[in-house]
Amino acid sequence: MKNNFVSVLDFGSSKITCMIATPMDHGDFLIKAVGQCYYNGFDETNWYEPEKLTDCIRQAVSQAESKVGFKVRNIYVGVPGAFCTLLTSESSLAFQSRKKIDTADLEELAAKANIFEDYSEGIFVGSNAVYYLMDGAIKVENPVGSVVNKISGLFSFSFMSKGFARSVRESLNAIGINKVTFLNACECQAKYISAMYNKPSYAIIIDIGDITSSVMLSVGDGLVFARTFALGSGYLASDISTVFSCDFTMAKRLLPEINLNLEFQAGDTYNVGSFAVDAGQTNEVVKARIEQIAEYIKRCFDYCDREIPRSTQIYLTGGGLTYLRGGSDCLSAFLGKHIIKYDSANPQTRRNEYTSCYGLIMQALKETPSKPNSILSFFKKLGGK
Repeated sequence: MKNNFVSVLDFGSSKITCMIATPMDHGDFLIKAVGQCYYNGFDETNWYEPEKLTDCIRQAVSQAESKVGFKVRNIYVGVPGAFCTLLTSESSLAFQSRKKIDTADLEELAAKANIFEDYSEGIFVGSNAVYYLMDGAIKVENPVGSVVNKISGLFSFSFMSKGFARSVRESLNAIGINKVTFLNACECQAKYISAMYNKPSYAIIIDIGDITSSVMLSVGDGLVFARTFALGSGYLASDISTVFSCDFTMAKRLLPEINLNLEFQAGDTYNVGSFAVDAGQTNEVVKARIEQIAEYIKRCFDYCDREIPRSTQIYLTGGGLTYLRGGSDCLSAFLGKHIIKYDSANPQTRRNEYTSCYGLIMQALKETPSKPNSILSFFKKLGGK
């Protein structure tokens, strides 16, 4: 790695993306290069075309390398939600008299919360302090220096599937990259979105992708729940293709023409070149699929064991519905909740399909040697070691 640049690799449901970035003032970053390769993605357990994985990674990385003029030797890899398990645990420390909290106390608290040392279903990626509770009442993100009788903490622990780790390591080693650090992509994305909106106490982040989507719940400074399901905007094009007997490529070209906020009369059409479809019927087809996506989102929370305040804000990102005119409004109506569509003021980060990349970059920059070490050495990511 050259100077203070960081490289990240993100596995989307339809493409692999490599970004190379460098830090700027005020915690922001500048993207210096982007490389990507389209592929057939993955399901909950496997790659659809594992034999093509190495070549696709090579293409994405080499494109980025050619733009910055140096070889990538150290890379941060985002583990998609489909290959990542998030577990949470709480712990407490009580003192005989009031004590000023230091970093050693936090490390002891974190070690006490780590009840997953025997977890055999995945490989440890990293852990994170979500929040701390002072004397059972005051919630803070950094308690160092506070004087208390008791401190409690909520911690999250991420694990990745062994198959994902093996296949990605082998592919990266094959192209000469041997130093690999794995990060929970959902956690990084949730932190990034939450930071963009001034860290609300509770936030639900919905990322609608091409063929997979993720639902996340962030609390304080960390992620406490994440669920991924195999449904995304690619299914909208598939439905149009089926109903109107057109090829999938043409259906994809129709999506930017659709506006779900408009009412149509008989005979109104959406047109791409000489190809036309009934506008009203198209909207009904698309709305039916979005309704199904909304139902999947609701079902995700059947697996969430945390109480979510009714005032919790929902943020929508990803390249699926955020670019479809009226898509977020339609999803909001089916969920019965107000939705804020992610919108960045930075022209470099206004592509919603890359918010997971932006989250990876932000976390990677925090972990580069040029940055100060975290107050919790316990929380250093171990995936690349």
